[in-house]
Amino acid sequence: MGRVKKSGRCRLVSCWVRDIWEFYSFRKRESVDEYGRQTIFQISPSFDFALKHYSRALIISVMLPFSHEVIEDYMQRIPKEGKQGSSHLFGRMFKEVDLMIDKATVRTAIHLVSDDTAVVPLDYENCKNIFTEAIPLMHQGASHGLCKEGNYPQKSVAVLMGLGQFGVSRIVFRDEIADGKVERLVGPLYSIVMFDKDDIVKDGREGIIYPSKDWRSFLFRLSDFTDTDPEINKYRFCTYIPHEDEGCGKCIRCCPSGAQLNSAPAQNGKFTQHLVQQSHRFWERKLQFDFGRCFEESEQMKSLFPEWSCSRCVSCCAIEGNRRKYAADHFYKKMFELTRIRE
Repeated sequence: MGRVKKSGRCRLVSCWVRDIWEFYSFRKRESVDEYGRQTIFQISPSFDFALKHYSRALIISVMLPFSHEVIEDYMQRIPKEGKQGSSHLFGRMFKEVDLMIDKATVRTAIHLVSDDTAVVPLDYENCKNIFTEAIPLMHQGASHGLCKEGNYPQKSVAVLMGLGQFGVSRIVFRDEIADGKVERLVGPLYSIVMFDKDDIVKDGREGIIYPSKDWRSFLFRLSDFTDTDPEINKYRFCTYIPHEDEGCGKCIRCCPSGAQLNSAPAQNGKFTQHLVQQSHRFWERKLQFDFGRCFEESEQMKSLFPEWSCSRCVSCCAIEGNRRKYAADHFYKKMFELTRIRE
């Protein structure tokens, strides 16, 4: 949660608060006058209107984790090497879990609607429409930017809210300590954005976090796998960069297309010369993910087998990925420390 003005400038998710307001405002624009007559003008309240009339933007992020039993079954059905192999059970689970949380997000948002709130559920359809209606063309499609196709930054929103962390594979997952062991949760992510007039919470009450500058700076470094500082690395759930261990990288090694290998720095945080030479793939010094290589064959297979799913990096990380107990135990303490402001 944060001030509307501040959150709109949080570069972790670009200017998405402004994008969401403008999408909401456009959809709610008035086209009739006070007498109920159709007018030729359709005026949408500006983002400046939101800054004046609402005191904060409250963000609610949720994850519905996949069944570990189904993922384990999927891992047993695909070969350790080679490109072939899938499981209709995994594909079915993905669609059903995604549909459940998508609908739950919209239905929860409905209950938050009031005369003093502006509520936007970031479900699949709204995210797709925000992308086409509120995001500049220069950030769409093959252009550089944070948004690709309908993939509005759900992951970045969830990470900003402390729901999970990015791995080197760009998958968001959550590690928790349960019965002395690290449990890894991974699944679809959805959010709700609500503009309201309540006071900003900075002391952490009711489980609300304030995305302070220090918290955002910490997340920038945590999500940047070229940053190998041990004082940052020890908080990462992803163990790709070694920290008193050999490091992991299983998600990269299991990727049949090679997209993961072609999208990550080495474990010392340096990009190979092969990647450095691909200057067209860097945007604000960040390497764009190799979507073309990742999706080409999987989309071809889906055109033949509708329930085909690759998802090896997700599955391998969830079941076989190394865990870092210190991170699972101390990351949330760090979050509480950096998101509580004493005034």
